[in-house]
Amino acid sequence: MDSKGTYMVDFIFTIFLILIILIISLNLIESNLSDEKRIELNLNARSLVDSVGNAINSVNANNVGNIKEIILPNNISSSSYFITVKQNEVIISLPSRKGESSIHQIRLANIHGDIVNEIRLYPGASYKVKKSLNDDNLTVIQIYNI
Repeated sequence: MDSKGTYMVDFIFTIFLILIILIISLNLIESNLSDEKRIELNLNARSLVDSVGNAINSVNANNVGNIKEIILPNNISSSSYFITVKQNEVIISLPSRKGESSIHQIRLANIHGDIVNEIRLYPGASYKVKKSLNDDNLTVIQIYNI
């Protein structure tokens, strides 16, 4: 084999090694970007469910007639979601996971004052959270769409 053949084999081997290194690097970068998007989604969802829970706790801690408004975004990091408020927790449901935030024990009521077990909140809507008295003179937290 002459020197031109040796250089050609070295050149092909070097290109092969560079391609392997590039493929491995691109896979690592893609994996990191995917993890970053997942972390962003989890953080934004957690922040939203905590803010809804804090609004409910704040209204519950104040006098009858106290009202707060909650404005929900259309999506979270380009993902759809919905929020379920129960008597002691707020749950956010995403396509592949759920998150929750604890709240103080409350009696939930709809806009008519009827006691309900849960209320579902949908993206892109505005809601009022109000502390009021029901027909039995018990304090309830009303959550309704405005």
